[in-house]
This record gives sequence, C-alpha cells and structure tokens, in this order.
Amino acid sequence: MAAGLSNESPSVTSPFIDNTTLDGKLRTVYYDVENTEKDSTAGAWAGGLWINLRSGYLADIAGVGASFYGVTKLYQPKGNTSSYQLLNDDNKGFSKLGQAYLEIKSPSTNKSRSASFVIGRREFRSGLISASSSRTVPSTWSGFQLNGAIENLKVGGTLVNQISLRNQAGFHDLNNFSGQKIDYIIGAEITYVLPLIHERELRFRYRNAFAKDFLQAHNGDILFTTPAGLNRKIKLGVSYYQSQKDGDLWQGKGRGGSPLFDDKASVINVHGDLIAGAWHFRAGVSHFRAPSSVKSSVSGYTQPGVYYYDLGENTHGAWDIGTSGFAEDMLYDGETAWMTGVAYNFSESVFKGLEVGYAFHYGSGMKVGIPGGREESVAEREHDIYLIYAFPETVLAGLKFKLKYGHYQNDRALRKAIQKEERDLRVWLDYNFLLF
Repeated sequence: MAAGLSNESPSVTSPFIDNTTLDGKLRTVYYDVENTEKDSTAGAWAGGLWINLRSGYLADIAGVGASFYGVTKLYQPKGNTSSYQLLNDDNKGFSKLGQAYLEIKSPSTNKSRSASFVIGRREFRSGLISASSSRTVPSTWSGFQLNGAIENLKVGGTLVNQISLRNQAGFHDLNNFSGQKIDYIIGAEITYVLPLIHERELRFRYRNAFAKDFLQAHNGDILFTTPAGLNRKIKLGVSYYQSQKDGDLWQGKGRGGSPLFDDKASVINVHGDLIAGAWHFRAGVSHFRAPSSVKSSVSGYTQPGVYYYDLGENTHGAWDIGTSGFAEDMLYDGETAWMTGVAYNFSESVFKGLEVGYAFHYGSGMKVGIPGGREESVAEREHDIYLIYAFPETVLAGLKFKLKYGHYQNDRALRKAIQKEERDLRVWLDYNFLLF
C-alpha cells in the first residue's frame, strides 16, 4: 500500500458517535422550612440522580440529547406539611425522562456568527421563560427554541406548551389558578453588548413572555461595567419589569384566592456591585406597583396586592431582582425593598473552593387592612447567609456543598394577613461525574 493511504475512508457520522458524552449528577438535598406564625414545618431529605446523554453533531449540524431523572425519599419528619417540592405531591419519590430533544445548528466554522434550533423536551430558559434546578431534580418544558448571535448581538425565542415540574413525573398542560388550560407561552429576548474605551462596556437587554389569554410580561435593563483599579470592577444597572393581564384566563388572584394584581403591575430596580479581589459587595433598591381589588382576609387582616412573575399556576418565570430574599420575594404593592450584601471567595487562601456571603433585605411602604376597616403601613425584613464549598479537584473532583439560610420577619399586621414568618434552611451536596 502506498505511503499516506489507508483502507479506511472518513465517515461523516464519526463525530456524531465519537463526541457523544454521558454524564450526570448525584444530589442529596435537605430542606427545613419553618413557618413560626403557623407553627408548621415543611421539607425533607431526598436523593436525586441525573443522567445526561448528548451526541456529537452529525456533519457539524444535527445532534440529539436526553436526560433521565430519579428521586428517592431518604427521610421526612411525620409532622411536616409537605416536602417543599423535593418529592412529589404524595411526598414520595419518582422518576422520569426529563429531556429528549433534537438540535440543529449552524456549522462552527464562523466564530462570530451562530444559530441553533432545538425541538423537544428540554430545560428551556429564554426571555422570561425559566426553568428551576433548585430542588432534587430540575423542571423541564416541551416546545422549541431558536437562538442566534452576530458579533455582540444575541437574539432568542421560545414556544412551550407543556411542563414537567421539579416535583412531578410526566409532562402536563399549562394551567391558570382555576385549572383552565393555557395553550402556550411564547418568550423572546435580545441582548447587545457595546464595548467602550478602557475595558468598559454597556449591556442592553430586553426580555418578554406571553402566556396566551393569561399574562404578558416584559423586562428591560441596562448594565454598565467598568474596571476600578487593580483587581477591581464596578457594575451599575437599572431594570424595569412589567406584568399585565392578557385575557380571560387572568383572574387577579392566586392559590387560595390570595390577591395578585387586577390588570397591571410594575417594578423598577437600581443595583450596583463592587468586586474587589476576593470581596464582592452588592446593593440594590426596588419599588413595586401591584394594585389589587381582591380582599383576601384572615381574621380581619387584608393582604396587599402582589407582583406576579410566573406565567401560570404550574410554570416558572425568570426573576433575578436582588432585593428578593431566599425565604420571601418582597414584592407587595407600594413596597420599596432594599438589599445590601457582601461575599468573600477564599480562592487565594488555604480554603480554596470556599465562598461565604451575607445579605440583609428590608421592605416597607405597603399597607395591610386591619380589623375596624382601617389600614396600617407595615414592613418586612430578612437576613440571608450562604456557604459554598467546591472540593479540591485533586481530592474529590466534582463534589460541591452548598448551604443557604434565610430568616424572614415582619410586622404583626402583615404577619397576620399573609400567615407567614419563616426560618428557611436549604442544604445541597452535589457530585458531578462523567462516564464517557
């Protein structure tokens, strides 16, 4: 045989097989959520398994993927009201095929431009459509998504018509709070990053979501990033959110008849970050408008209206305003919410992999109806701490520990109206592995 020749001819399918990966996650998670006003506790200790199969790309264009999720109950105190969505509604484990999708993308020869189309069941996050991965296993949607990018411009759009929540097997119709079907949800986003001199940049972003005949939601934000000396960076931003009634499926009241808003709600948020070496300082303020005529009363105490950011009773919506705490979102009509926080990353010390943080949240300005027909201004506050430790790669690569604790308190009138004051402890231990 002549030098340089081979009996084996190149195969267009080889990257599809050769680049296939099988990885996963083992998770054990513990929640203990104590409502001191109701003297009730929710939560459990559960174990989860995630298995992800992803092919390579056929002809650098088409690929497929699938994910299997399994949940088992390890322990739950008998007196707990629920597992807090770590298990299913019967407080038992379950398993499901959470993802199964086809992806078609543009060839990777042009690095400055890209496009992709995904159809099937996946953990879609696009526009104000979001998924959740904070419980034992993640939630996933059924639908399709189209994304594209040209230089510093990114666009995307998604349509979904079913969901498999983080605490259920199978895929289910989207519903409002009365169980009526929402046909579909459409979400879109556009992001543009404008480079400036001296490593500064401006990011402009718009996101939306439309739940047919139920709700439409919009968000726009601007983020300015600038260096501030050696190993220092400052981020300053402003965000605006708006939700409004979209049709007859919107009723202005949520689970248990609690007030949401009548026709329209909005929030404006201003926030800033200072990253100085291992330190990260954060602060922000938000103001909410969510007027409601619904009078949900407990013992004569009437709740204020609430800004609603999900897209149906059994859906998830994007919500990334830093003034919300772990235990309470703090988004009542008329409320002004403040947040200040600090975190430290031990990456340059003997405790490499460890990060700890604290935040204080305070909201005031909302009014609660009290017995006798009067109104009373009320306030709420929350202390949050978190700890994250990624084990050294040389010892236990892929193992990560995370703990969050929130202590939520409020004034008596608000506590009586919403029937809540809470201590919220959440602990995760994740092990990410690669089989091939």
